[in-house]
Amino acid sequence: MADLNDYRREIDEIDGQLIPLFERRMEIVREVGCYKKEHGLPVLQAGREEEILQKAADFLKDKGYAPDARRFMRAVMEISRGAQSRSLQAGGQQTQDTIKHGTVGYYGIPGSFSEQALIDLFSDQQDRMAYAEFRDVFEALKDARIDYGVLPIENSSSGAISAVYDLLGSYGFYIVGERRVRISQNLAAAPGASLDSVTQVYSHEQGLIQCSEFLSRHGHWAQVSHQSTATSAKLVAEAQDPAKAAICSLRAASLYGLQILASDIQNHQENTTRFILIGRELESRSADKVSLVFTLDHESGTLYQTLRYFAERGISLVKIESRPIPDVLWNYRFYLDFEGDIDNQQVKTALDAIAEHAKDFRVLGAYRSDKS
Repeated sequence: MADLNDYRREIDEIDGQLIPLFERRMEIVREVGCYKKEHGLPVLQAGREEEILQKAADFLKDKGYAPDARRFMRAVMEISRGAQSRSLQAGGQQTQDTIKHGTVGYYGIPGSFSEQALIDLFSDQQDRMAYAEFRDVFEALKDARIDYGVLPIENSSSGAISAVYDLLGSYGFYIVGERRVRISQNLAAAPGASLDSVTQVYSHEQGLIQCSEFLSRHGHWAQVSHQSTATSAKLVAEAQDPAKAAICSLRAASLYGLQILASDIQNHQENTTRFILIGRELESRSADKVSLVFTLDHESGTLYQTLRYFAERGISLVKIESRPIPDVLWNYRFYLDFEGDIDNQQVKTALDAIAEHAKDFRVLGAYRSDKS
């Protein structure tokens, strides 16, 4: 009969095969990164990754391991994306060909999704500062304590983050880059806790919204809106109370020593948040996306007339958002994103026409889009 040492020797033998295969995979990943750099392709290609995850279960004899196999392959692909991002950055792809290095501020604390977006945009070695509130990032940029800021602006499930749009309209900074991050939400708690012991769940309001279907199956849990998913993880870790759990990223759970009680609990598996990189100056080299902000008179047809300038010139709009202007009844500030080069003549003509008829018109950013 085998004893514990026999099992450990067998695991060591398996690891001896697994790690060389991992190294071989990473070498191929590096080659793929070089190919993407040469052909201007994004790091993340969601369709390809979903195909790999679907295939993971096909290689199993025991299909009961399928969820674990998917999590394993998802972790491998996250490591691969990081390696490809470093390869692309070394060649000046994505935002690095336009952005000067410096200190970058982000919303949240270590382990937040905003920090992950920062790492994806730059690297894990990037000098960075964490800020508790969205406004704190803008204030730090205004005071030149940081050179850029990373903030979430919209989620594929829960929509626009209105507070960030309002701050963009108030401070006069520019969008100089963007990054889409897949949001994997997980229920995490202190070691020894279980689903049965939980009575309170902490997370950012967006995290609670994105996991509403899972939470509805545990109606007796109190949902507590907190500053961010990462600060929720930290709070739960410090409490060491089996009744408390957090909805957060795997990275935040690992950083703060929490165990995962339930994985990928978001309503939509392809739940994605778009993060923007803001700076004090317009940086438009290699741009293929433009963002505008303007206001219009509260009259019938004014918005239609503005959008017509794009339709007539074959310019593709990708986003329009409106926000009320405080103290000006029934007036709105419009934020508009479209695909195009700001130096293109058709684009220039459209912008000139809008500037002539709109109020408070400003190019909010011209940058390279993350089309993943």
